[in-house]
Amino acid sequence: MAKKRVRQKKATFKEKTWFTIEAPKSFDNKRIGDIIGLENNIVGRTIETLLFDFTDDYNDITCKLKFKVTDLEQGSQVCKSILIGHSYTSDFIRSLVEKPASKVTLIENFTTKDKYIYRITTVCVTIKRARSSQQIVIRRIMKDMIDEFAKTLNHEKFVRGLVYGEFQDQIARISKTIYPLSSCTVVKSKLISVPEGGEDKVVPDDDFNIVELELERSRKSDIKRSERINVKKFAYEKKKK
Repeated sequence: MAKKRVRQKKATFKEKTWFTIEAPKSFDNKRIGDIIGLENNIVGRTIETLLFDFTDDYNDITCKLKFKVTDLEQGSQVCKSILIGHSYTSDFIRSLVEKPASKVTLIENFTTKDKYIYRITTVCVTIKRARSSQQIVIRRIMKDMIDEFAKTLNHEKFVRGLVYGEFQDQIARISKTIYPLSSCTVVKSKLISVPEGGEDKVVPDDDFNIVELELERSRKSDIKRSERINVKKFAYEKKKK
């Protein structure tokens, strides 16, 4: 005779406790929210918040940050967390591209100096349609630039560069010499792997080195005179509006 299955008793609301979640040290241990649960199942829970909550800048209201609880302090109701990714709203991403612009996308895994692995999606948008040779060079710039930062930075500072726009500014600085851009954005990141014994450390400063890349240009990737005229015309029309 088959044994009768015993149902596990669900915890009641009264048995659960409210826990406060703190952001990691790279985000100044800011309180990011409260969740309810039991002590034995609180680790591993996730919570989303907006970048606006850290900057008070309404331009950052379209950027969502996702944190995961990694530890619960003994004898307290405060949880430590780690940033496991960020993303922009689909409406914001759609608004970046207007015809007849070209959208250059890069999705790549990068390993930081302390062996954290992130999958990063970066989007550059040109002001007019770029040739395929120019798009190839821009995509290579995006990859080489982020790779250069990943090799020299620990994950705490690396995520600040991703979220606060330092990497996209430096990509745009070099990419616009290949073809003028209307925007460059790191639209999404995801933490893929955490090394054994990984720690959360304080970011010493917010200064980033200026990265210069050696580019192998082809004649096809250079900006033609007709394209320069279109750029000036586009800028004039935009100003007129």
